[in-house]
This record gives sequence, C-alpha cells and structure tokens, in this order.
Amino acid sequence: MIAISTAGIPRLARPPVGSAIMSALFIVALAAGCAPARTEINSFVDPDFSSRVFTRVLVAPCYADLGDRAAIEDAFVQLLADTQTQGVASITLLPPTRDWKDEDIFPLMAEQKIDGVLLITQTGAFHDREYVPERVDIHTDEFLSARSFRGSRRWGYGRGYYDAHITRSGGYYVDLPRVRNELRLYDVATRKQAWFATTLTAGDSSASREEMIDSFAKETIAKLTVDGLVRARARHNDDEDDD
Repeated sequence: MIAISTAGIPRLARPPVGSAIMSALFIVALAAGCAPARTEINSFVDPDFSSRVFTRVLVAPCYADLGDRAAIEDAFVQLLADTQTQGVASITLLPPTRDWKDEDIFPLMAEQKIDGVLLITQTGAFHDREYVPERVDIHTDEFLSARSFRGSRRWGYGRGYYDAHITRSGGYYVDLPRVRNELRLYDVATRKQAWFATTLTAGDSSASREEMIDSFAKETIAKLTVDGLVRARARHNDDEDDD
C-alpha cells in the first residue's frame, strides 16, 4: 500500500446511534460506486499556458518507495498512451542510482524531445476510521417433516415446523485509506510551471494499492485533458457508411 500507517490511531468508543447510521450510509454510498477507490482533483492552468498542448511528458513521482514510484509511472504512461500525448517513465530515463545535474538532465530531455515534466508529490496518507453498526437478522423457515402428520393439541394436523437462524453482522470498525497528492506540470523550454493540481484519493476498506493508483492516474489524465494541456486521441466511427 502507499505508505499508509494506522499506528497511533486510538480505538474509539462506540458512537451514538445517529453517528453510526451516518457512518453506515457513507460506507454503503462508497461501495455503491462500483470502483473501490475514487479521486477528487482541483487544478489551475497558468494563463501563459492556456493554449499549450504537451506532446511528450516525463512522469516523475517524488516518492521514496521505488515500488510506488514505478507503479505510478506505469499507470500514467499507460493512460497517456490513449491520448495524443506520450508519457515517459522517469525511472527509465533518469535512473535513481545517479546524481543528476541540470547540465545532464536538460540536454537529455531535449534529445528525447520531452517538452513537459509532471512532478507528483505525496502530501498525506492516512486512514479514516468508520464504525459499521451491529445488525441482527432473524430468518425463519417453515419445512415439512414426519412430525407434520402427527396431531397436536396446539397446532392440529397439516402444519409445518419452523427453523430459525440468527445472523449477526457489523459491530466493528473499518479503516478507509486516503492519499493526498500535489501535481506540477512544467514546460521544459521555459522551465516555468504551467499547471498545478491537488488530489484526494479515497478507497474503501478493500482497496488495493493498484486500485488507488489507477483511480488517481485516471482522474489526473482526465483533468489534464479537460484543461487542454493533453489532447484526447481522435476517435473514428466504425459505423459510418462507406462512400
């Protein structure tokens, strides 16, 4: 998972009924959204780059964990492949085993025709703890048996017998992962920041690292496309009649 720790989170007392109901509604609403993770993003485009479209972007997460860094780069590069902007993983172009300087990086990016650099920085990782209210369900089934044919002063003949099952669920806490990131897109030619965004990725209790990253990457690329810095690939209509 992405550097998320629950150490030091106190075990909360059982909340009042109203709070428990709201917690349950929150969990149900999140689960009803199909995806185990969702991302909210807010962005700003610098006015000098309002008509700028990038064609080849270096994706560079500033993550200490190499597994997280590689997974984020792969997700962004794969999603950018569906646009007219090509993504380049920084870990392959700028190996972390070397001490890079400006005189090394900028000529290399010029050689690779990279016109944009997307820096990604994690600013927070935590859990929201939610209480799942306890629920007791009683299921009663009527069934036929040999005893149904015996008379009874209470029931008479021809009555089935009942079997009751009691099912309990809930009555516990779940930890819901949350990850915040800041993103900065720089123009290589001018070295100026063209775009800034903040994100919050929220997962349900079963969300994996890959699902959290996938949601984060999808919403970011979608926002870059809406903001005009990445151009969507033209779609061809296969259903058009031939001339």
